[in-house]
Amino acid sequence: MLKSHANLAVHVLFTLFWDFPVVSPGAHSLCIISGSAELRIAVEPDTTILINSAHTNTQCTVCIRQDTQQLCQSSAVLRSDTRLDFNCSQPENVFTVQIIRDNVMYNIEPKEHNAFQKFNRTFIWNLKPPDKKTLHLNFSSTGLQQIQPTDSCPDKHVYMLAVDNISVGRFCQNGTIRQVDVCNVGKLSLEVSGGRALDEKVIGVSLGPLINSLANFHVVLPERSSTQDFFTPVAFPENAETVWYFTVPQAYYTDVRILSYTVPACLQPENIPTMKYTWQGKEPLVKLMNVSQPSVEPGNFNLSIKNCRLSGPQPPSQDLMVRFQISAIKRSKGQCEGDLPEKQVLQIRVNKKDPKSTCVLKLDSVMMDTITIASGNHFVLNSFDCNKDEVELTVNQTIECKEWRDCASTPFPLTFIYEQQCIPGVLKTIIWHLHGPQNSAVELQSPAGSLRYCPPEDKCNSIILLNVAHVNSSITLGQYCPMGTIQKIQIRESKIAITASVTSFNDRNLATKPFLTYSFTQAISEHYIFTVAPKMDNPTVLATPAWPSGMKASSTVSWIVNLEPQFKSNVKFRNVSQPKCKEVHTNIAVQTIRSQTTLYSTKRDEKIKDLLVPESFYLNMTNCKSPTGAFRAMMEVTLQNSTNELLGIILSIVGVVLVIVTAVGICFFLRKKKRNKAPPVSVYNPSEHAFLPGLHGIPKAQEEEEEDPHTYVYIDETLIYSHLLKDDDEKEEYEEATADESDLKLDYSPLNNPALAERPVREGENLVTKSSALIDNELYGCAQGQSTTSDSPKRRGAMKQDRVCEGNSPD
Repeated sequence: MLKSHANLAVHVLFTLFWDFPVVSPGAHSLCIISGSAELRIAVEPDTTILINSAHTNTQCTVCIRQDTQQLCQSSAVLRSDTRLDFNCSQPENVFTVQIIRDNVMYNIEPKEHNAFQKFNRTFIWNLKPPDKKTLHLNFSSTGLQQIQPTDSCPDKHVYMLAVDNISVGRFCQNGTIRQVDVCNVGKLSLEVSGGRALDEKVIGVSLGPLINSLANFHVVLPERSSTQDFFTPVAFPENAETVWYFTVPQAYYTDVRILSYTVPACLQPENIPTMKYTWQGKEPLVKLMNVSQPSVEPGNFNLSIKNCRLSGPQPPSQDLMVRFQISAIKRSKGQCEGDLPEKQVLQIRVNKKDPKSTCVLKLDSVMMDTITIASGNHFVLNSFDCNKDEVELTVNQTIECKEWRDCASTPFPLTFIYEQQCIPGVLKTIIWHLHGPQNSAVELQSPAGSLRYCPPEDKCNSIILLNVAHVNSSITLGQYCPMGTIQKIQIRESKIAITASVTSFNDRNLATKPFLTYSFTQAISEHYIFTVAPKMDNPTVLATPAWPSGMKASSTVSWIVNLEPQFKSNVKFRNVSQPKCKEVHTNIAVQTIRSQTTLYSTKRDEKIKDLLVPESFYLNMTNCKSPTGAFRAMMEVTLQNSTNELLGIILSIVGVVLVIVTAVGICFFLRKKKRNKAPPVSVYNPSEHAFLPGLHGIPKAQEEEEEDPHTYVYIDETLIYSHLLKDDDEKEEYEEATADESDLKLDYSPLNNPALAERPVREGENLVTKSSALIDNELYGCAQGQSTTSDSPKRRGAMKQDRVCEGNSPD
């Protein structure tokens, strides 16, 4: 600096106030000006300039000219215009400069002293507000950002603020702090590194009402994502308070996070320092240091930290110190407000899948990763930056029926009516808790037709997986998929839980479709009954309840396997584990339903073999009372078509039947043809034997059914009854009468006259004997005193004969 002024003769006019102790008496020395450059320093009113040596062991001094002599010292205090010089070549490396202004009550306008630009300099403004007033320091033109005590600023401008000799913070420019309020005597400092030009930005100063805190900081967050760190005052005095006022842009939300803290030992432990938050229109929120702080909060708020009354002197390491961070980010907000109907006994759990996600869920202004909404409660659910797939919903619904009169016997569908459509997320799981009357059973069926048992190690090729479990014991009965072979599940338990897990639930309306139907019934004989209808395409897998765990002691299970008549089933025991029992052993039995035949029943330590069951059957299993080990079994039922084996037999029978029918048809045809060529003649048989004349043999039943023995084509009565006439005159008279009637008989035909009604055959007689008796009665009825009254055409010849009989009467 002196070299830069080597060719300059600068006279410094100064006034020195000797009452200010700047050096020790032995440090004074008088020296003659020996070619060193002189500096002229202008000092403003109410301003003091201090020039101090930064090094104790140095020969460089500052010399103040007094007439023709100079007073050289290691430091100097300037309160008026002064001429001075230094007796070393680079005094900026030795001395520091402080420019102090007192009693500041108006705007602060920093001014540069060009003579000291290469020196490390500090501008100090002493703040002294009037009584009961507060000074507002406006940093809108610069903006301040709080830093740690050991940090520096990129532009080499560091602001420091102290109140009552207590440092409340160090700051850099271009921050979010726009204003600082102080109520007591304070000091604002600006450190500028040597060689750096002073940034002469004006700091506004105004008066305001009295405040009760040590200092108030007004922070305006920018309209962009930002993160700012803030610190409590160093050596925070007891019972003192510091307040931060935060202005948050529209649609931005703030998060508060405590990075580090220490709390002192308080005289009253209940008064331990806390974080007190206040939003407009809301009750203050008080948080301890060791708990999570508010997050994703919209709107302006203030934060106050107050120290407690100390129990005694504290080491500096135990002073109250809090370092916290304020983050602001613009977020998209979703809000859902409503009430869940109390009568539904409903509970909805909203869960964020990834805790590290930027998605934020808040229930009634409290941020949570998992939110539970219950029936009968009013809720306000806010979500921020949450995609649909980032949030999962789990629904719990309790369906209760305590009295039988309130339980309808008809099945009810298990559905979830999703009324609160505004709740974000994907519906993932629905759990129904079914509570029936005491000693009741639950019957489950699938509206789609049937269910498929899905072992835990298998995957369900469906978007829905159903899990059935006991509520009291939490024992899982099994998990099931739609479209299987299980038609019905019956459980001897009044309380069960059914969980529907959905792997892809993009359509919430799917929840409105019934997953299952349920009904409460009277208690059943077994603990579990499954009604199964196997299909031909795939084997049906069955497993004991709670697989792969064992069945509960003394529990029973039964499968009712229904088969179509054309099928038989192959039962294969894939995996069976038998426990050791003290008394009665476990039992596995297979019994057919229609014939009630027991096809298989296990014996102790017997290896279970596969079975071929020809019809529908029961598969029953019973665990022993005190098993040692697990009783479990997995079976596979495969259908086989039983019609193939009987096909040969059926075809053989059909062939035989066809041959018999053909033979009978041929015989009938030939016999009918022969009968048409030679009309039959009725012959009277007085011996009443059933054998007809000739070699025809015994008449067949078929011929008797086809031929009416009372139907005659023509009978020549003269050949049969002529021996009854006494003389030739009677023969001639009879032949003339019969000749007249023969014309009528030749015209008779069964087709032209109705047949006689068939008479019943009495026990012990046949058609042949009955016919012969009938002929005798008709012929000899006159001799026995009997007569017939039938008017049928068959009786017309007989009436003539009656007259002949009457003529021969003894009368």
